[in-house]
Amino acid sequence: MRKSLVLAAAVLLLFSACSETVETRLEIEYPFSVFGIINPKADTHAVRVFEIKNNISLIRPEPIDAVVRTTRMQTGDIQVWRDSVIQLDDGDYRHVYWSAFEAKAGETYHLVVERSDGAKTEAVTTVPALAKLIVLEPDTLRPGEAFMPLLIRGAPPTLPRIDVEYILVGFNINGSDPIFKPVVFNYAGYAIPDPQGFLLNIDLREDYLDIYKLFDADNNVTPDIIDLREMNVTVHVGDANWVSPVEVFDENFLVEPGTFSNVKNGFGYFGSGYTEVVSFRPPLALIRRAGFHVPGDTGDG
Repeated sequence: MRKSLVLAAAVLLLFSACSETVETRLEIEYPFSVFGIINPKADTHAVRVFEIKNNISLIRPEPIDAVVRTTRMQTGDIQVWRDSVIQLDDGDYRHVYWSAFEAKAGETYHLVVERSDGAKTEAVTTVPALAKLIVLEPDTLRPGEAFMPLLIRGAPPTLPRIDVEYILVGFNINGSDPIFKPVVFNYAGYAIPDPQGFLLNIDLREDYLDIYKLFDADNNVTPDIIDLREMNVTVHVGDANWVSPVEVFDENFLVEPGTFSNVKNGFGYFGSGYTEVVSFRPPLALIRRAGFHVPGDTGDG
């Protein structure tokens, strides 16, 4: 397994789940495609609803023939979601249905998107329990290694994405003007089971080597001095159904209709999940061992 590297922070797959024009050659007999989540850390939830008419695309702002509701299975409470329309930069429109309610861990929600002729698209999700991120004390004396441990305490059903962001400062090719350069690695699949939850060992040494290559390939920045100022780790927690058929969450692959879905009589995914974020700076001894520049090592301030 190899970490993927991206140059901008990512969000949960479902936050941007559908490409702006999704075409499919599948036989389309379904009424809707839906993408959305229930977030136990939010008071308002949203789902994007697409009518299926020869393809999954929407080009009009007028109301669509859809009623969206969820039933909280433990109590029987029903929420009817309200439609809102957003316009994209290219002039196209999207219908985003929303509802304000408090969702708690362990609650199960049944989504129904119904057309006036009775055709329904459905999905069921159970809200995952909240986890806590705890930065552990690293071992700075292991030769040739620079691991920064992070405990994901709790019982998250799935961890579809873990973004490790390095906030870096380099210098221009003349070694003068500082250049801030964030770099993000996706550590999905690297957290291992632990008695308290999951343990993530961030490999600063391996990441530094990839960061060095990025700096070296940039004609505007020198790789001679790479200062690690801060790290931000974003852990994406998903419900039990949030399991990719290709092991990792490749948005370009999973966005295609029929590839990844928990929806009955439709396309898409309606689940539950949230993100947890922690920020820290590793000990200087670990930063130095990884290969990053530490101010003062060469007499600078």
